[in-house]
Amino acid sequence: MRKVILLSIILIFLITGIGFASKDEITFKNEPDGFRGLKWGDAPTEDMRFSYQLIDKYLDKGNIYYKSNDKPYIGSVKIYSIKYTFNLRSNQFYKWEANFSDEINYNILKIIFEDKFGKPTYISEGKDGYLLSWRGDKTFMRIWYDSNKNLTGEGFGQLTIQSIKIRQEDLPEINKQEEIEKAKDDF
Repeated sequence: MRKVILLSIILIFLITGIGFASKDEITFKNEPDGFRGLKWGDAPTEDMRFSYQLIDKYLDKGNIYYKSNDKPYIGSVKIYSIKYTFNLRSNQFYKWEANFSDEINYNILKIIFEDKFGKPTYISEGKDGYLLSWRGDKTFMRIWYDSNKNLTGEGFGQLTIQSIKIRQEDLPEINKQEEIEKAKDDF
């Protein structure tokens, strides 16, 4: 009976390949703890300028900054709309985003990211778009590309690198009666 159980376990390992994958195939190597000199949780630097505050019920919430003299490339891929997102109240850096165009740029970014960070932890490639993502202990990264050329004549892609531990903050709840009392002598 023990031999049957042992052989069954070995057979399951052989069929599924569990236990035979290399560490590089199953982990997020060189996991970043920030991007371009900013670490997760850092405040905006002097070379950054505030652009706008994003407060949407269904979208991200945060203070959006742009960096003066930011390098608009990753390798040979031109990126644009480079945004650094900080929490609404604590102003901690938690997300970096940039856009790119063209499928060739998606393929170049895929090569660069796989070389630097290893195989993606999630892959979805369909007829209308592609998604690669890496999820580690401190960082989530995504390369998304939509090949639909209806809007710009080129496909559209987005890179996202964000902290897992530092997340967006919601606005605090407003005590209506307290605010009314504070303002009653202001008119």
